[in-house]
Amino acid sequence: MRQESVPLTSIRGFAALWVALYHYHMNMADVGYSLLSGVSHYGYTSVDIFFILSGFILAAVYRGLEWHNLGAFLTRRAFRVYPMHLAVMAGMAMLALDQYLKLGMHTESLQARWFPVCALLLQPFVYHRLMWNSVSWSISVEFVCYLLFPLAIMMLRPARLWVLLPILLVLVVVEYHLQMTDLYVWGDGAIGRGLVCFGLGMAIRLASERVPVPGLSLTILAEIVGLGGIVAACATGAGGYIPICAALLILSLSYDKGIVAWVLRARVCLWLGRISFSYYLLHEEVIGVTWTRFPATRLPFGRDADAWVWLIGVLVLGLASATVTWLLIEEPFRKLGGRIARRIERNLQQRAARLRAPSIGAAQASA
Repeated sequence: MRQESVPLTSIRGFAALWVALYHYHMNMADVGYSLLSGVSHYGYTSVDIFFILSGFILAAVYRGLEWHNLGAFLTRRAFRVYPMHLAVMAGMAMLALDQYLKLGMHTESLQARWFPVCALLLQPFVYHRLMWNSVSWSISVEFVCYLLFPLAIMMLRPARLWVLLPILLVLVVVEYHLQMTDLYVWGDGAIGRGLVCFGLGMAIRLASERVPVPGLSLTILAEIVGLGGIVAACATGAGGYIPICAALLILSLSYDKGIVAWVLRARVCLWLGRISFSYYLLHEEVIGVTWTRFPATRLPFGRDADAWVWLIGVLVLGLASATVTWLLIEEPFRKLGGRIARRIERNLQQRAARLRAPSIGAAQASA
C-alpha cells in the first residue's frame, strides 16, 4: 500500500468531522443549546479511530523499515505533524496577546509558561491539564507512537499468524476496557490509550498480510458489519465497541473494492480526508473565536434555527480555513519533509556504496 489509499484517507476526514461535532455540541450545550446530541455523543471515539488508522497505515507503508532508515522516517513524521501544529500555536499566541493588550486579561488555559511545552508536544510527560490547543494532546501521543513504531515493526513483522492473533485479541479486550472505564486525555493514561489503539491497527494490518485477500462479497460483508456496528453501537449506547468496529471497517476499506470504499473515492470525501489534520487542529479555535465575536444568540431566526445557522456557518468556516492551511502550510511542509527524507536515504545509499567499493576492489585484486 505504497500509494495513497483513497478510502482510508477519506474515512479520516469523516472521523475528524465527527470529533468536531462532538466539540461543537459540548460548547453549545454549555449555553443551553441541544443540537445533534445523538449524532455527536460518541464523537470522542474518533481519536481512537485516528490512532488505529495511523498504526494500520504505517505498518503497511513502512513494513520494511530498518534502523538505518530511522532518520528519514522520523523526518517525514516530524514534517507531517509539527509545521501545522506550530502554525496553530502561533495563531493562538497572537490572539492571546491581542486579548491581553486590549483587555488586560489572559485565559487560564493559555498560560505563557506552558507554551514551549505544548509547542514541543511534551504535554503527556510534563503536566496533567489541557492547555493551549487542547486537541493537541492526541498529537503528542501520536508522536510517542511514531517513536516506538520502528522497534515494534521490526519485532512483529516476522511473527507468524498464531503469534499475532493472541496479541490482537488482547489489544481488542484492553481497548474495550479503556472505552468503558478509563478514557484519559493526559498523562500516562493518554499514552497508554494511544499505544493500545496504534498497536491494534498495526496488529490488524500485519495479521491480514498472512491470510488470503478476501473476495468482493466478503469485503462488502466486512464493510457492512464494521459500519453497521458503529451505527448500532451509537444507537444502543454501546460506545465501547465503536473503535473495534471501526478497525474492521478500516481493514475492509484497505482492499479498496467494496461499496463503502466506492463511496469514499468521491472527490469531496478525498478532499475532506486530506484536510482532516488541519481541520482537527483548527476546529476548536474556530469555535472559540467565532463564539466570542459572533455567538448564536445574536442571530434573529429563533432559538433552534439560530443554533443550526451558527453551526453550519462555523462548519463552513472551519473547513474553508483548513483547506487554506492545508494548501499553504501542511501540504508544502509534508512534501519538503519527503524531499529531505529522500536526500537522507540517498546519502546513506551512496555511503554504503563507497564502503563496499574498496572491499570489492580488494577481492578482485586477490583473485
